[in-house]
Amino acid sequence: MLQALVFGLIWSLMWSVYVFLILKFYPFSMLHDYPKDIQTAATIEKPTKAQEQAAKRFGAVGGLIIFGVLLAFGLLRFHSEQASFWQILQYIFIIAMTWNVVDLLVMDWLIVCTITPNWIVLSGTEGCKGYKDYFYHFKGFLIRCVYTTIMALLFSGIDYAILRLLIWK
Repeated sequence: MLQALVFGLIWSLMWSVYVFLILKFYPFSMLHDYPKDIQTAATIEKPTKAQEQAAKRFGAVGGLIIFGVLLAFGLLRFHSEQASFWQILQYIFIIAMTWNVVDLLVMDWLIVCTITPNWIVLSGTEGCKGYKDYFYHFKGFLIRCVYTTIMALLFSGIDYAILRLLIWK
């Protein structure tokens, strides 16, 4: 399962770049992910219709790429050997949960809570306590554990179906 951890780190890097680009170009679309005090204090300009549409397009394309890569990881790993659904689920779960752990430890606790670089701080929120709220991010991690499990089940099922119906014939 070392390969799953390596792919999990690659997938984490992809997510991190994706989130960074959203924060840089479309911060209004991430406001809901910040603690309440930051949401209240933020002085982000209301996006234009064009900015909203660009954010949606970027989100859709980025999401397709990221989730397409997750599907590809399972297909690449198991295309040449038959595996059970359970084996594929374990593999995909390790990849997805690696991202969840990296998101908590690196993105949230290290970058947001500990370092708090300027590119994380939204306009008008300088000094907000939410940036140092480790527990807020831990609660988000626990919630994402549920979503990660559901996502792993779904993507493992898709991988298993593709492998069984189209590749392992």
